[in-house]
Amino acid sequence: MFQALGDQRERAVTLGDIARIKVDKGEVDEALKLHQEELTVYQALGDVVGNAHVLWSIAQIEMQKEDYPNAFPHLQESYAILLKLGRLDGIIYVGLDLGQLLCAGGAKEEGMAILSRSRDGFRKLGQEAQARQVQALLDSLSS
Repeated sequence: MFQALGDQRERAVTLGDIARIKVDKGEVDEALKLHQEELTVYQALGDVVGNAHVLWSIAQIEMQKEDYPNAFPHLQESYAILLKLGRLDGIIYVGLDLGQLLCAGGAKEEGMAILSRSRDGFRKLGQEAQARQVQALLDSLSS
């Protein structure tokens, strides 16, 4: 049984690696298909961290395609999973995308709160340069 689970996890990781290569080559539709397959594997394994990561990857591709309506639910779900798990390392990065998307979509107050959480998370993790960048973004949104 553990062998089979390990094989499925390796399959998911490989699908994600191939999807990232496809994105780099501009083959985003193929990458999305691979990420969807990867997501199915993580869901079958009950790997919620894997789910959150793949959802964020899918959202990033959708944003690259400027398909923000499709990106939003993926970002929102990824962020909710990471918040529930208390995974600050994911919250800060997914929050950057989600916060900016919310601000651009007219939910400025909610977006700025998420961006503030990301800024504070970067500080907590000792990533002061990134915290300053997020603060500059927040300052520009406040103007």
